[in-house]
Amino acid sequence: MKLPDSVGLDAAALTTIGAIAMQGLRQSEARFGETLAVIGAGLVGVLTIQLAKAAGCRVIAIDLDPGRVERAVKFGADLGLVSSDSRTPLAIKEFTDYGPDTVIITAATHSTEPIELAAAIARDRGRIVVVGDVGLGVSRPNVYLKELSISLSRSYGPGRYDAYYEEGGIDYPIGYVRWTEKRNMEAFLQFLAARSINLAPLIEKRYPVEQADTAYAAIRESGSYTALIDYAVPEAAATSASVPAPQRQKRSPGEFKVGCIGAGGFARNIIFPALRNRKGVSLESVATASGIAAQSACKSFGFTKAQTPGDLLQDAETDGVFILSRHDSHSRYVVAALTNHKAVFVEKPLAVTQDQLEEIRCAYQAAKEQGHAPFLMVGFNRRFAPMTEKLREFFAKRQEPMMINVRVNAGYLPLDHWTQRQEDGGRIIGEFCHFVDWARAVVNKPVQTVTAHALPDGSRYNRDNVTATLSFSDGSIANLVYVANGDKSVPKEYFEVFCEGGAGIINDFCTLELRRDGKTVSTKSRRDKGHNREIELTINAMRNGGPSPIPFEDLVEVTKACFAVHQSISVGQSVWLKENAPRLPAEATYSDGAS
Repeated sequence: MKLPDSVGLDAAALTTIGAIAMQGLRQSEARFGETLAVIGAGLVGVLTIQLAKAAGCRVIAIDLDPGRVERAVKFGADLGLVSSDSRTPLAIKEFTDYGPDTVIITAATHSTEPIELAAAIARDRGRIVVVGDVGLGVSRPNVYLKELSISLSRSYGPGRYDAYYEEGGIDYPIGYVRWTEKRNMEAFLQFLAARSINLAPLIEKRYPVEQADTAYAAIRESGSYTALIDYAVPEAAATSASVPAPQRQKRSPGEFKVGCIGAGGFARNIIFPALRNRKGVSLESVATASGIAAQSACKSFGFTKAQTPGDLLQDAETDGVFILSRHDSHSRYVVAALTNHKAVFVEKPLAVTQDQLEEIRCAYQAAKEQGHAPFLMVGFNRRFAPMTEKLREFFAKRQEPMMINVRVNAGYLPLDHWTQRQEDGGRIIGEFCHFVDWARAVVNKPVQTVTAHALPDGSRYNRDNVTATLSFSDGSIANLVYVANGDKSVPKEYFEVFCEGGAGIINDFCTLELRRDGKTVSTKSRRDKGHNREIELTINAMRNGGPSPIPFEDLVEVTKACFAVHQSISVGQSVWLKENAPRLPAEATYSDGAS
C-alpha cells in the first residue's frame, strides 16, 4: 500500500505490527463504550491500547512488569494493573462493575496464566481473543459458567498464509471480506496520518545496519519496544520510485551477456554462481517481481543492471536469457524470448498446460520460418550429471531393450506450498519431469506409452505419491516411483538400469556401481546433479550458434509425457504419445485427449 505523505518512514516501519494489533481488535468485536482488558503491555499490547482508545473504548492494561504497566497508562490506558497483584481482580471489578466485555491477550509465554486470568476477569458471556503465543489450556468452570467465547487472531488479517492472496495477488471481494491483511495495514496508516495514535514514544533507538546485533541486544536487555535499523539510504533514493542501478562495469570484448528473470533460492544458490564462474560470461541484467530482490542480486553477483522482465527480453545488450521464475510464468517468457530472437534457457518445467506448450511450439516454428535458428534449452540437469554420463557410456553399445527403475523419496510438502498450486503444475509437472527426462536420455529412444497410478490424496497429498511406467519405441521400460510419504533418512534419488547382463546403480548421485560379468566398477564423489555441466554446454552452444544440448523435439516429448502421467491417473488407463504411436484401433487414447 502507498504511504501517505504525512506519515514518516520511522512510523511506517511499525505498520505490520500495527496490523496485527488491529486484527486482534477486530476479532474482539469491540463496540463504542465497551471496556477492554489487554493482557501483555509490550509493543503489540500498547498499539492495541491506542487503537481501542481511538475506537471509543475504555481500556485496562495488565502486565507482569510494573514499568510497562506505568508506560501503558501513559499511552492511554484508563487503568494499569500488575497481573501478579492479588488486588487486581477486585480493582477490575470496581472499575467495570461487571468485568471487561473483552479481554485481548497480547502476552507471549508458554504458561496458561494469561488465559486463566482472562477467564477469571471477563464478564458473563464476555469474549477472549488470543493474539499472543500463550498456552491455551484453561480450566472449565470460569469458561463454562460464564459462557465465554474464545477466539484466536491470525496475524494481520484475512489473506495471511494464503498463497493466492499474498503471492498471486488475488484479492477478496470487499463485499464479502471487508478487512483483509492489506486493508488492515492501510487503515493503520490512515490512523497514523490522522494522528489518532502516537508512535513517537515507541520509536526509541536507532542503529546503523552495521550495528544490527547491538540493536537486537538492546531490545532483549533493556526492554525497549523497538529499535530502528538505519540502512543509510540517501533521502532522494528513499523517496524515488526506482533505485538507481550500480554503475556499469567495463566489459571485455566478446563477452557473452546473460540476462536472468527470477532471483529466488535456486537461482542464487545454483544458477548464478555457475554462470558467474563461466569464463567469458557477463551477468548483464536481472529482473524480478520485486525490485529489491533484483538490486540484491546486482550487489551479490555483479549484474550490471536491474530491469523489468519485459525490458530485459527486449534489451539489445542481452545475448542469452535464463528464465528462473515461478513455473506458471515460464511459457510466456519463453515465447517472448523466442519472438525477440533471444537464445533462451528455462528452468523446468517448459510449460504447465498443453495450450502453453503449443504456444511455445508455434513461436519456435515461427522463428525458424523467419530464417532464424531458435535456441531453447530446459534445465533437465540430471541427464548431464557425471554419473549419468558414465552410465550411458557403459550401455552405449547395447542391442537389447533396457529395464529402468527410478525411486524418488521427494519428501512431504504442505498443500499450501507454491509448487502444489494448480497454476504451477504441481509436483508431477514441476519435479517428476526430471526423472521422465532422465529415463528418456538413458534409453535415447522416444516414449510411446505412459501408464500411471497415484495413491489416494486424502487431505494431505496432491498427486505426489505416484508410480509411472514409460514404454519406449525400442521396447525399453522405465518404472518411476515418486513419493512424498517416506522418511527423510532414506536417500532422495535411486536409479537402477539393467540390460544385456549388465547393471548400473546410481545412489543419490553420490555413488555409482557398474556391474558386468561378475566385475564391479565403483565410483564415489560429492553429489553432482549436473548443473555445472548443463550450464557449460548451454553457454557454449549459445555462444557458438550450435544446437541446444537437448533437441527441441525431446523437450516437447518429455513435457507431453508428464501431461500424460496426469491424464493416465485421471482416466485409469495407458496413454499413447500421439506423435510416437503406431497405427492403433480407434479406441486408443492419446495424450492430447483425442481418441
